[in-house]
Amino acid sequence: MIKLSKKQAAVYKQRWREVESVQIQELQTTPMSSKFKQLCLLMNSFNPSRPAPDREKKIDAIRRRWIMLRKNGIQ
Repeated sequence: MIKLSKKQAAVYKQRWREVESVQIQELQTTPMSSKFKQLCLLMNSFNPSRPAPDREKKIDAIRRRWIMLRKNGIQ
């Protein structure tokens, strides 16, 4: 785990507050029709009866990465 000074932590938190405010602004100004289109695209992209052909490979790669991160003390 990386240790941050109080100043670094404050800068980090402020940066994420700014990101959050931009996200909130975008959500508030995005027209409902655009949100609905995005939702429809998302719903149409998912097919639970047909799993991705390389799903197991991807899961194994993710597991290996997490093991490596934990082994190196990065969380």
